[in-house]
Amino acid sequence: MSGRRYDAAVLPDGAADHPYDADTDAGPCGAGVGPYGGSAAAGGPYGLAAAAAHQLRGPLSSIRLRLQMLGERRPEVAELPGVLREVDRLATLLNQILDWGAAGRGTSGSEPVEVLDVAAARVDAWSLLADARDVHVDLAGTAATALQTYGALEHALDVLLDNAVQAGPPGSTVTCAVHVAGRHVHVSVTDEGPGMTDTELAHAGRPFWRGASGAGRAGSGIGLSLAASLLRASGGRLDLRRAAAGGLTATAVLPLAPD
Repeated sequence: MSGRRYDAAVLPDGAADHPYDADTDAGPCGAGVGPYGGSAAAGGPYGLAAAAAHQLRGPLSSIRLRLQMLGERRPEVAELPGVLREVDRLATLLNQILDWGAAGRGTSGSEPVEVLDVAAARVDAWSLLADARDVHVDLAGTAATALQTYGALEHALDVLLDNAVQAGPPGSTVTCAVHVAGRHVHVSVTDEGPGMTDTELAHAGRPFWRGASGAGRAGSGIGLSLAASLLRASGGRLDLRRAAAGGLTATAVLPLAPD
């Protein structure tokens, strides 16, 4: 990637900025006053979303169980597998919102994580989808130990790799790279897709916002926001950089573990 010029956005390092709060200039994933008049620590957009998700998760589980029972009694109903997939998609979204709420309120202590090992596992997991789209995923870098809240890097890389594989055209390559810079470990995911405009970079990471390149794809618009929240809760951040030649580099940054 040497020789390329980048425009950059950093996600996030400030107080809560919710898409429904037009009067705040703060970033999407920190503490502060939310659009509902309360702080994130006391609830705010994180607590409200998580409370709603918690209330919906039980009924959705009940619906799924009833659909499974119906499928056992009526296997000839061809629509049931599709309905179950939709229920599973909604359940995944609710779990993401619950995680997002937890990240917004803050999390308990950090744990060490072997960054290259996690990156290798996530690249392997996403290679099946990438192969189906004729996209190749490469991994490069050096071993390093970082600090994170539980599962933060794994979840962030799932979001970044999913986005990169979906954005890359057939025949393109997604590159995941790990390197140490100062007292931080950087895990970058670079695709060869359309990238983001300056306007999209300015909005990326706001909960439920989706750019033009994602308009035709399934998704909730919460993935980058959640990834950035979990990384910030770990003492890190999420950076987005647009290459002049096209494509996007998304970088998860975590503090380097002490020797």
